[in-house]
Amino acid sequence: MWQNRTRNAKALHKITSIPLSTVYDYIKKLKKSGSIKDLPRSGRPRKLSPRKSIPLLTDLHKQRRVEFAMKYQGQNWNQVVFSDETTFQMFQNTQKVFYKAGTQPPQKPMVKHPYKVHAWGAFSAKGQVGFLLFTGIMDGAFYREILNENLFENAKYVMGRRWVFQQDNDPKHTARETKKLLSEKCPSLLDWPSNSPDLNPIENLWSILKRRVEREVNKLVVEKKSITVDIFIDVIKKEWEEIEPEILLNLVRSMPKRLEQIIEGNGNKLSY
Repeated sequence: MWQNRTRNAKALHKITSIPLSTVYDYIKKLKKSGSIKDLPRSGRPRKLSPRKSIPLLTDLHKQRRVEFAMKYQGQNWNQVVFSDETTFQMFQNTQKVFYKAGTQPPQKPMVKHPYKVHAWGAFSAKGQVGFLLFTGIMDGAFYREILNENLFENAKYVMGRRWVFQQDNDPKHTARETKKLLSEKCPSLLDWPSNSPDLNPIENLWSILKRRVEREVNKLVVEKKSITVDIFIDVIKKEWEEIEPEILLNLVRSMPKRLEQIIEGNGNKLSY
């Protein structure tokens, strides 16, 4: 959002639901270092290295990423439907909790085997296109079922007859039967580079959505309300449906900048 010239703290707070005090801290860091990452600290170094958000990029991966960026510099990204899968876990313990000094901090229940639900989603600059929650393992046949029931007609309704589909290179996405289905029902398909989730703006959308889901779950905990599997699923669906249009539009508008960074960085990982 910052790189797309959204610089007002209250506007950023409203769009992302990140606490306003945290937004001010982020803005301070961005003005000082251009990043929201913590500055290096003195003291004993960590034994564990930071978790990598994308797989290790080989020279060939980097080359393919640069080729992709150069090929699609003129792409009309407003025509693209971005898609991906992710997993939501109940009681993720990722949300910061703020409370008055001198009071008991809210307690979050700890469960040995937290409930997980998988999601497939698709969106564009014109709005949400499709969304499905499911459990179990997704194979090629189930993926094709998802596309048939949640993508093609929805994309036509939202985008019109001319739209471009984005998916990564997961084997179930590139299976022969899946390619056949896409060639029959999808007007156009992006030639997406491998190991490039940082290029896909839906990854940022998942992050926003998970923060909001965690926030709503925390509210239920503080209010001492029961959180069943059905309630958890309803929270996820509600938060997906209530994503503001400007968030989706800004994420899509970030694509030219992402391509520019890929080219300038010789295919290395993006800062998104």
